[in-house]
Amino acid sequence: MKIIVVGYGRVGIQVVKLFASQGHSVVVIDKSRAALERAQYGNNVTFLTGDSVDPDILGRAGAENADAVIALTRDENTNLMVTQIAKMTFKVPKVVAMVYDPSRDHSFKAAGITTLKIAEEGAELLASQMGVFAPPAVVQAWGDSLEELPPSKPLRQLRAKGPYYAIIMGGGRVGYFLGRTLLEEGHEICLLENNPETFNLVSTQLECPILQGDGSSYHILEKAGAARADLFIAVTNHDQDNLIGCEVAKREFGVPKTISRVKNPKNEWIMQQLGVDVTVSSTAIISNLIESELPIHKIRTLLNLRVGGLEIMEYALDATSPTVGHQLKELTMPPNCSIVTILRGNTAVVPRGDTAFESGDMVLALTDMADEPALRKLMLG
Repeated sequence: MKIIVVGYGRVGIQVVKLFASQGHSVVVIDKSRAALERAQYGNNVTFLTGDSVDPDILGRAGAENADAVIALTRDENTNLMVTQIAKMTFKVPKVVAMVYDPSRDHSFKAAGITTLKIAEEGAELLASQMGVFAPPAVVQAWGDSLEELPPSKPLRQLRAKGPYYAIIMGGGRVGYFLGRTLLEEGHEICLLENNPETFNLVSTQLECPILQGDGSSYHILEKAGAARADLFIAVTNHDQDNLIGCEVAKREFGVPKTISRVKNPKNEWIMQQLGVDVTVSSTAIISNLIESELPIHKIRTLLNLRVGGLEIMEYALDATSPTVGHQLKELTMPPNCSIVTILRGNTAVVPRGDTAFESGDMVLALTDMADEPALRKLMLG
Protein backbone atom coordinates (compact mmCIF):
# COMPACT_ATOMS: atom_id res chain seq x y z
CA MET A 1 0.00 0.00 0.00
CA LYS A 2 1.00 3.63 -0.47
CA ILE A 3 0.29 5.50 2.75
CA ILE A 4 0.72 9.22 3.50
CA VAL A 5 1.29 10.02 7.17
CA VAL A 6 0.80 13.66 8.16
CA GLY A 7 2.54 14.58 11.40
CA TYR A 8 5.81 13.10 12.62
CA GLY A 9 5.31 13.44 16.36
CA ARG A 10 5.29 10.66 18.92
CA VAL A 11 2.29 8.89 17.40
CA GLY A 12 3.45 9.47 13.84
CA ILE A 13 6.90 7.99 14.51
CA GLN A 14 5.39 4.75 15.79
CA VAL A 15 2.93 4.53 12.91
CA VAL A 16 5.66 5.08 10.32
CA LYS A 17 7.86 2.43 11.97
CA LEU A 18 4.98 -0.05 11.88
CA PHE A 19 4.11 0.51 8.22
CA ALA A 20 7.77 0.59 7.16
CA SER A 21 8.44 -2.72 8.90
CA GLN A 22 5.57 -4.26 6.93
CA GLY A 23 7.04 -3.11 3.62
CA HIS A 24 4.47 -0.43 2.77
CA SER A 25 5.46 2.67 0.80
CA VAL A 26 5.19 5.62 3.19
CA VAL A 27 5.40 9.38 2.59
CA VAL A 28 5.70 11.51 5.73
CA ILE A 29 4.65 15.19 5.78
CA ASP A 30 5.62 17.47 8.66
CA LYS A 31 6.21 21.20 9.15
CA SER A 32 9.40 20.61 11.14
CA ARG A 33 12.43 19.97 8.97
CA ALA A 34 14.52 19.11 12.05
CA ALA A 35 12.21 16.24 13.03
CA LEU A 36 12.35 14.73 9.56
CA GLU A 37 16.13 15.05 9.28
CA ARG A 38 16.56 12.83 12.34
CA ALA A 39 14.54 10.02 10.77
CA GLN A 40 16.30 7.05 9.21
CA TYR A 41 14.47 4.33 7.32
CA GLY A 42 14.84 2.29 4.18
CA ASN A 43 14.03 3.33 0.64
CA ASN A 44 10.30 2.76 1.15
CA VAL A 45 9.93 5.85 3.41
CA THR A 46 10.28 9.39 2.06
CA PHE A 47 9.90 12.72 3.84
CA LEU A 48 8.40 16.02 2.77
CA THR A 49 8.50 19.31 4.65
CA GLY A 50 5.51 21.62 4.32
CA ASP A 51 2.04 22.66 5.43
CA SER A 52 -0.26 19.69 4.88
CA VAL A 53 -3.41 21.81 4.47
CA ASP A 54 -1.93 23.16 1.22
CA PRO A 55 -3.26 20.94 -1.60
CA ASP A 56 0.04 21.38 -3.45
CA ILE A 57 1.91 19.61 -0.65
CA LEU A 58 -0.45 16.65 -0.77
CA GLY A 59 -0.06 16.60 -4.53
CA ARG A 60 3.74 16.50 -4.21
CA ALA A 61 3.34 13.61 -1.78
CA GLY A 62 1.49 11.65 -4.47
CA ALA A 63 -1.97 11.76 -2.91
CA GLU A 64 -3.62 11.00 -6.26
CA ASN A 65 -2.14 7.48 -6.07
CA ALA A 66 -2.35 6.96 -2.30
CA ASP A 67 -4.32 4.14 -0.70
CA ALA A 68 -4.66 5.95 2.63
CA VAL A 69 -3.94 9.27 4.32
CA ILE A 70 -3.52 9.28 8.09
CA ALA A 71 -3.36 12.70 9.79
CA LEU A 72 -1.69 12.54 13.22
CA THR A 73 -0.67 16.11 14.03
CA ARG A 74 -1.29 17.68 17.41
CA ASP A 75 -3.89 20.00 15.90
CA GLU A 76 -7.09 18.10 15.25
CA ASN A 77 -8.53 20.79 12.95
CA THR A 78 -5.48 20.32 10.73
CA ASN A 79 -6.08 16.57 10.77
CA LEU A 80 -9.73 16.98 9.82
CA MET A 81 -9.05 19.44 7.01
CA VAL A 82 -6.19 17.38 5.56
CA THR A 83 -8.30 14.24 5.39
CA GLN A 84 -11.19 16.08 3.75
CA ILE A 85 -8.87 17.54 1.10
CA ALA A 86 -7.41 14.06 0.50
CA LYS A 87 -10.87 12.52 0.14
CA MET A 88 -12.50 15.21 -1.98
CA THR A 89 -9.67 16.53 -4.17
CA PHE A 90 -7.48 13.44 -4.54
CA LYS A 91 -10.16 10.72 -4.09
CA VAL A 92 -8.05 8.83 -1.52
CA PRO A 93 -10.13 5.75 -0.61
CA LYS A 94 -9.24 5.63 3.11
CA VAL A 95 -8.63 8.64 5.34
CA VAL A 96 -8.13 8.70 9.10
CA ALA A 97 -7.90 11.76 11.36
CA MET A 98 -6.67 11.77 14.94
CA VAL A 99 -8.93 13.87 17.19
CA TYR A 100 -8.98 14.58 20.89
CA ASP A 101 -12.55 15.81 21.31
CA PRO A 102 -15.03 12.87 21.15
CA SER A 103 -17.89 15.25 20.33
CA ARG A 104 -16.45 15.71 16.84
CA ASP A 105 -16.76 12.01 16.07
CA HIS A 106 -20.30 12.00 14.69
CA SER A 107 -19.94 15.06 12.50
CA PHE A 108 -16.90 13.84 10.61
CA LYS A 109 -17.84 10.19 10.37
CA ALA A 110 -20.94 11.47 8.61
CA ALA A 111 -18.59 13.13 6.12
CA GLY A 112 -16.77 9.86 5.52
CA ILE A 113 -13.78 10.64 7.76
CA THR A 114 -12.68 7.89 10.16
CA THR A 115 -11.69 9.51 13.44
CA LEU A 116 -9.35 8.02 16.02
CA LYS A 117 -10.36 9.43 19.39
CA ILE A 118 -6.96 9.14 21.04
CA ALA A 119 -8.03 10.47 24.44
CA GLU A 120 -11.11 8.25 24.64
CA GLU A 121 -9.43 5.09 23.32
CA GLY A 122 -6.37 5.73 25.49
CA ALA A 123 -8.62 5.88 28.54
CA GLU A 124 -10.27 2.60 27.53
CA LEU A 125 -6.88 0.97 27.07
CA LEU A 126 -5.74 2.17 30.49
CA ALA A 127 -8.93 0.86 32.10
CA SER A 128 -8.47 -2.51 30.45
CA GLN A 129 -4.94 -2.78 31.81
CA MET A 130 -6.44 -2.30 35.27
CA GLY A 131 -8.88 -5.12 34.62
CA VAL A 132 -11.95 -2.88 34.50
CA PHE A 133 -13.16 -3.75 31.00
CA ALA A 134 -11.83 -4.75 27.60
CA PRO A 135 -11.54 -1.91 25.04
CA PRO A 136 -12.85 -2.29 21.50
CA ALA A 137 -10.13 -3.07 18.97
CA VAL A 138 -8.70 0.09 17.48
CA VAL A 139 -8.62 -1.55 14.07
CA GLN A 140 -12.42 -1.58 14.14
CA ALA A 141 -12.23 2.14 13.39
CA TRP A 142 -11.21 1.23 9.86
CA GLY A 143 -14.50 -0.59 9.31
CA ASP A 144 -16.98 1.61 11.14
CA SER A 145 -20.42 1.68 9.55
CA LEU A 146 -21.63 5.11 8.47
CA GLU A 147 -25.27 4.05 8.11
CA GLU A 148 -25.83 3.93 11.88
CA LEU A 149 -24.83 7.55 12.44
CA PRO A 150 -27.63 9.99 13.32
CA PRO A 151 -28.21 12.65 10.65
CA SER A 152 -26.83 16.17 10.89
CA LYS A 153 -29.15 18.90 12.11
CA PRO A 154 -31.33 20.32 9.30
CA LEU A 155 -30.45 23.85 8.28
CA ARG A 156 -32.72 26.58 9.53
CA GLN A 157 -34.03 29.39 7.33
CA LEU A 158 -32.22 32.70 7.38
CA ARG A 159 -34.58 35.39 8.57
CA ALA A 160 -35.68 37.79 5.87
CA LYS A 161 -35.82 40.92 8.03
CA GLY A 162 -34.65 42.35 11.31
CA PRO A 163 -31.35 42.07 13.17
CA TYR A 164 -29.38 38.83 12.94
CA TYR A 165 -27.61 36.86 15.63
CA ALA A 166 -24.04 36.31 14.45
CA ILE A 167 -21.28 34.26 16.07
CA ILE A 168 -17.79 35.45 15.18
CA MET A 169 -14.91 33.00 15.59
CA GLY A 170 -11.66 34.91 16.03
CA GLY A 171 -11.09 38.05 18.09
CA GLY A 172 -8.13 39.49 16.22
CA ARG A 173 -8.25 42.70 14.22
CA VAL A 174 -10.64 41.34 11.60
CA GLY A 175 -12.99 39.88 14.23
CA TYR A 176 -12.86 43.02 16.36
CA PHE A 177 -13.69 45.46 13.55
CA LEU A 178 -16.32 43.13 12.11
CA GLY A 179 -17.94 42.77 15.54
CA ARG A 180 -17.91 46.52 16.06
CA THR A 181 -19.51 47.10 12.65
CA LEU A 182 -22.27 44.54 13.25
CA LEU A 183 -23.03 46.01 16.68
CA GLU A 184 -23.29 49.50 15.19
CA GLU A 185 -25.77 48.15 12.64
CA GLY A 186 -27.96 46.77 15.43
CA HIS A 187 -27.13 43.08 15.16
CA GLU A 188 -26.60 40.74 18.10
CA ILE A 189 -23.19 39.08 18.21
CA CYS A 190 -21.13 36.70 20.30
CA LEU A 191 -17.37 36.59 19.80
CA LEU A 192 -15.23 33.50 20.38
CA GLU A 193 -11.47 33.72 20.99
CA ASN A 194 -9.10 30.96 22.05
CA ASN A 195 -5.97 32.98 22.84
CA PRO A 196 -6.05 34.28 26.45
CA GLU A 197 -4.17 37.52 25.68
CA THR A 198 -6.39 38.40 22.73
CA PHE A 199 -9.47 37.41 24.73
CA ASN A 200 -8.49 39.74 27.61
CA LEU A 201 -7.85 42.60 25.18
CA VAL A 202 -11.02 42.32 23.11
CA SER A 203 -13.15 41.78 26.24
CA THR A 204 -12.49 45.39 27.20
CA GLN A 205 -13.30 46.76 23.74
CA LEU A 206 -16.63 45.25 22.68
CA GLU A 207 -19.98 45.45 24.48
CA CYS A 208 -21.14 41.92 23.68
CA PRO A 209 -20.79 38.36 25.02
CA ILE A 210 -17.21 37.12 24.48
CA LEU A 211 -16.28 33.51 25.23
CA GLN A 212 -12.79 32.11 25.58
CA GLY A 213 -12.34 28.76 23.89
CA ASP A 214 -12.01 26.91 20.61
CA GLY A 215 -14.73 28.23 18.32
CA SER A 216 -14.78 24.96 16.40
CA SER A 217 -15.65 23.00 19.54
CA TYR A 218 -19.20 21.69 19.92
CA HIS A 219 -19.34 22.70 23.59
CA ILE A 220 -18.20 26.29 22.97
CA LEU A 221 -20.67 26.71 20.11
CA GLU A 222 -23.44 25.25 22.26
CA LYS A 223 -22.56 27.71 25.03
CA ALA A 224 -22.60 30.55 22.50
CA GLY A 225 -26.15 29.65 21.45
CA ALA A 226 -25.33 28.40 17.95
CA ALA A 227 -28.71 26.62 17.86
CA ARG A 228 -30.37 30.01 17.30
CA ALA A 229 -27.60 31.75 15.34
CA ASP A 230 -28.33 33.14 11.89
CA LEU A 231 -24.68 33.53 10.88
CA PHE A 232 -21.40 31.89 11.78
CA ILE A 233 -18.36 33.89 10.67
CA ALA A 234 -14.87 32.39 11.04
CA VAL A 235 -12.04 34.93 10.71
CA THR A 236 -9.06 33.34 12.47
CA ASN A 237 -5.61 33.20 10.87
CA HIS A 238 -5.87 29.46 10.25
CA ASP A 239 -7.85 28.00 7.33
CA GLN A 240 -8.27 24.66 9.08
CA ASP A 241 -9.84 26.25 12.17
CA ASN A 242 -12.17 28.37 10.06
CA LEU A 243 -13.27 25.38 7.97
CA ILE A 244 -13.95 23.07 10.90
CA GLY A 245 -15.78 25.82 12.80
CA CYS A 246 -18.10 26.40 9.83
CA GLU A 247 -18.70 22.68 9.38
CA VAL A 248 -19.54 22.07 13.04
CA ALA A 249 -21.84 25.12 13.12
CA LYS A 250 -23.72 23.92 10.05
CA ARG A 251 -23.83 20.16 10.73
CA GLU A 252 -24.38 20.15 14.47
CA PHE A 253 -26.47 23.30 14.97
CA GLY A 254 -28.12 23.91 11.59
CA VAL A 255 -26.72 27.44 11.22
CA PRO A 256 -28.15 28.59 7.87
CA LYS A 257 -25.24 30.77 6.72
CA THR A 258 -21.50 30.29 7.25
CA ILE A 259 -18.75 32.68 6.15
CA SER A 260 -15.04 31.92 6.28
CA ARG A 261 -11.87 33.92 5.86
CA VAL A 262 -9.34 32.08 3.66
CA LYS A 263 -5.60 32.75 3.78
CA ASN A 264 -4.49 30.27 1.11
CA PRO A 265 -6.48 31.00 -2.09
CA LYS A 266 -6.08 27.36 -3.16
CA ASN A 267 -8.24 26.37 -0.17
CA GLU A 268 -11.13 28.60 -1.24
CA TRP A 269 -12.63 26.15 -3.73
CA ILE A 270 -12.15 23.27 -1.27
CA MET A 271 -13.99 25.14 1.48
CA GLN A 272 -16.85 25.93 -0.88
CA GLN A 273 -17.13 22.28 -1.88
CA LEU A 274 -17.16 21.27 1.79
CA GLY A 275 -20.20 23.44 2.48
CA VAL A 276 -18.93 26.87 3.52
CA ASP A 277 -21.47 29.29 2.07
CA VAL A 278 -19.22 32.32 1.55
CA THR A 279 -15.42 32.43 1.40
CA VAL A 280 -13.35 35.62 1.52
CA SER A 281 -9.73 35.46 0.40
CA SER A 282 -7.84 38.70 0.98
CA THR A 283 -4.99 37.40 -1.17
CA ALA A 284 -7.31 36.74 -4.10
CA ILE A 285 -8.99 40.14 -3.65
CA ILE A 286 -5.66 41.98 -3.72
CA SER A 287 -4.50 39.93 -6.72
CA ASN A 288 -7.67 40.84 -8.63
CA LEU A 289 -7.22 44.51 -7.78
CA ILE A 290 -3.65 44.43 -9.03
CA GLU A 291 -4.76 42.72 -12.24
CA SER A 292 -7.44 45.37 -12.79
CA GLU A 293 -4.83 48.12 -12.51
CA LEU A 294 -2.21 46.42 -14.69
CA PRO A 295 -3.46 45.94 -18.26
CA ILE A 296 -1.48 42.78 -18.93
CA HIS A 297 -4.27 40.21 -18.70
CA LYS A 298 -6.76 39.54 -21.49
CA ILE A 299 -9.17 37.62 -19.27
CA ARG A 300 -10.44 38.02 -15.71
CA THR A 301 -13.06 36.40 -13.51
CA LEU A 302 -15.19 39.27 -12.20
CA LEU A 303 -17.66 37.22 -10.17
CA ASN A 304 -18.24 33.58 -9.35
CA LEU A 305 -21.98 33.25 -8.79
CA ARG A 306 -21.55 29.68 -7.44
CA VAL A 307 -25.28 28.98 -7.72
CA GLY A 308 -25.69 27.08 -10.96
CA GLY A 309 -21.95 27.12 -11.65
CA LEU A 310 -22.02 30.51 -13.40
CA GLU A 311 -19.31 33.15 -13.73
CA ILE A 312 -19.13 36.70 -15.02
CA MET A 313 -15.99 36.98 -17.15
CA GLU A 314 -14.20 39.94 -18.71
CA TYR A 315 -12.36 39.57 -22.03
CA ALA A 316 -10.05 42.27 -23.41
CA LEU A 317 -10.15 42.31 -27.21
CA ASP A 318 -7.23 43.46 -29.33
CA ALA A 319 -6.45 43.44 -33.04
CA THR A 320 -5.71 39.70 -32.97
CA SER A 321 -9.05 38.73 -31.46
CA PRO A 322 -11.12 36.68 -33.98
CA THR A 323 -14.35 38.50 -33.06
CA VAL A 324 -13.08 41.99 -33.95
CA GLY A 325 -14.94 43.29 -36.99
CA HIS A 326 -17.76 40.78 -36.62
CA GLN A 327 -21.31 41.43 -35.45
CA LEU A 328 -22.76 39.59 -32.47
CA LYS A 329 -25.33 37.81 -34.66
CA GLU A 330 -22.52 36.34 -36.75
CA LEU A 331 -21.01 34.49 -33.75
CA THR A 332 -21.91 30.94 -32.75
CA MET A 333 -22.04 31.26 -28.99
CA PRO A 334 -21.44 28.25 -26.70
CA PRO A 335 -24.74 26.88 -25.28
CA ASN A 336 -24.73 28.45 -21.81
CA CYS A 337 -23.06 31.79 -22.54
CA SER A 338 -24.40 35.28 -23.05
CA ILE A 339 -22.76 38.67 -23.71
CA VAL A 340 -23.90 41.05 -20.95
CA THR A 341 -22.32 44.33 -22.04
CA ILE A 342 -19.36 45.82 -23.89
CA LEU A 343 -17.23 48.52 -22.26
CA ARG A 344 -15.92 50.77 -25.02
CA GLY A 345 -13.84 53.66 -23.78
CA ASN A 346 -15.96 55.54 -21.26
CA THR A 347 -19.27 54.12 -22.46
CA ALA A 348 -21.17 50.87 -21.93
CA VAL A 349 -22.69 49.34 -25.06
CA VAL A 350 -25.81 47.19 -24.70
CA PRO A 351 -25.12 44.36 -27.18
CA ARG A 352 -27.60 43.81 -30.00
CA GLY A 353 -27.47 41.47 -32.96
CA ASP A 354 -25.89 44.12 -35.19
CA THR A 355 -23.34 45.26 -32.57
CA ALA A 356 -19.83 44.87 -34.00
CA PHE A 357 -16.84 44.13 -31.82
CA GLU A 358 -13.86 46.50 -31.90
CA SER A 359 -10.24 46.31 -30.80
CA GLY A 360 -9.96 47.65 -27.26
CA ASP A 361 -13.44 46.45 -26.23
CA MET A 362 -13.87 44.95 -22.76
CA VAL A 363 -16.51 42.25 -23.18
CA LEU A 364 -18.46 41.16 -20.09
CA ALA A 365 -20.08 37.74 -20.45
CA LEU A 366 -22.16 35.43 -18.30
CA THR A 367 -21.00 31.85 -18.77
CA ASP A 368 -21.31 28.39 -17.38
CA MET A 369 -17.94 27.24 -16.01
CA ALA A 370 -17.95 24.21 -18.28
CA ASP A 371 -18.48 26.36 -21.39
CA GLU A 372 -15.99 29.11 -20.47
CA PRO A 373 -13.02 27.59 -22.39
CA ALA A 374 -15.10 27.58 -25.58
CA LEU A 375 -16.16 31.18 -25.01
CA ARG A 376 -12.56 32.17 -24.34
CA LYS A 377 -11.48 30.62 -27.64
CA LEU A 378 -14.28 32.44 -29.44
CA MET A 379 -13.36 35.81 -27.89
CA LEU A 380 -9.56 35.63 -27.88
CA GLY A 381 -8.57 32.80 -30.23
